[in-house]
Amino acid sequence: MQSTLEQRFPHIAIKLTEVWRDGNQATEYLNALLFKESTRAERQGFTNDTWLELTLLHDILRLEYPPLISSTATDVWAQAVDASPVIS
Repeated sequence: MQSTLEQRFPHIAIKLTEVWRDGNQATEYLNALLFKESTRAERQGFTNDTWLELTLLHDILRLEYPPLISSTATDVWAQAVDASPVIS
């Protein structure tokens, strides 16, 4: 049984199969499909079924290859909470 993605967009399914083992490459490809409008502005977009399938794959990919947290990144909300005055 083929998924909606395989039926409607076989070229995307094939590309995902090729890049899946390289987490960075797979993430870049899915991000470009799902989130980067400027590169896909002339397209109509995906059907709900296809969108859900792509976002599921994106979520699975994030579990398999979690994003790296930068050691230089800061959490501005944690800093705001730490800096707030304590009311007694």
